[in-house]
Amino acid sequence: MVVFNLLKNYKTKNRRNISSIILILFLLISQNIFGQQQPYYLFFEQNMSVVNPAAIGKDGSLIGLNYKTSMIGIEGGPRLQSLIYHSSAKKNIFWGLSLQNEKVNVESHGTITLDFSYQLQVSENSYLNLGLKAGMFSNSIDVNSINRITVTNNPSLNLVQNYSNPIVGIGAYLKADNYYLALSINNLLDTTRYKEENGIESQAIDSGQIFTSVGFDININSQISLSPSLMYSIAKNIDNQLMILSYVNIGNNYSFGIGVSGNKNTNFQLLFRGFENLDFGAGYDMRSKNSPLNANNFELFIRYKLNTNPSRTSSWDKVKD
Repeated sequence: MVVFNLLKNYKTKNRRNISSIILILFLLISQNIFGQQQPYYLFFEQNMSVVNPAAIGKDGSLIGLNYKTSMIGIEGGPRLQSLIYHSSAKKNIFWGLSLQNEKVNVESHGTITLDFSYQLQVSENSYLNLGLKAGMFSNSIDVNSINRITVTNNPSLNLVQNYSNPIVGIGAYLKADNYYLALSINNLLDTTRYKEENGIESQAIDSGQIFTSVGFDININSQISLSPSLMYSIAKNIDNQLMILSYVNIGNNYSFGIGVSGNKNTNFQLLFRGFENLDFGAGYDMRSKNSPLNANNFELFIRYKLNTNPSRTSSWDKVKD
């Protein structure tokens, strides 16, 4: 019924306008099958707190910014901006803030969450963070920006609605001298939206994703080390994600990374650490030559490590000192 109405209202002999029809069909179909998919980061470890609240505090108190542009050269390709804040510890408790904004053509997604983690000493050289995340997810679609062929009203477009949903997530992060393990669910809530208008039905179900990751630090000599890591995510109605990455670290300030992902992308990263408490990096993600969509991705990362007040050091660190 939806397809019939669209074709009836968008008849044309101009083949250049077929993309407009496909775009509207995609928006309506996505209202029926779209899950709340977390954007994909090249700098996943540096932005882990976006999906895992237990990662708050793992790198101390900081402010981080990330920008990613995907499908370079394609008009309306995804653009992602994010901001994270991690507090210093107070009685082994950290809190943080995560903000995300992503725009894909006429559709925009946004999240804002408040994150908390509690740190437990597992052994002399390892700790376990347990985290909780709460906030909101919003989605908006500007149907007025679609390059329509006719001004005739199309009732099918009335089904494309803006909405917002609550977020409640949990996570765990275990850190030892030379490895880490992380597991999280970015949203425990399944939200179903249903609407019927003029005999046309629309349904959308948002559900969270499960994220797991592991990483190691391997010393080659006093100046060179390797940091391989793996991230895997599982979700309903969307493809699982896999990324394998390894950094070659030179001293404490320079890292070069190369990685592959489940969609056969290859990415390269450069990281610079510790310049007046400032870390920054750049990454480039290249699609397979056999990919039907020949468009690459570029990402920038920057964070500033805030001065730590000794009085706010975690209580078990004070005991060790």
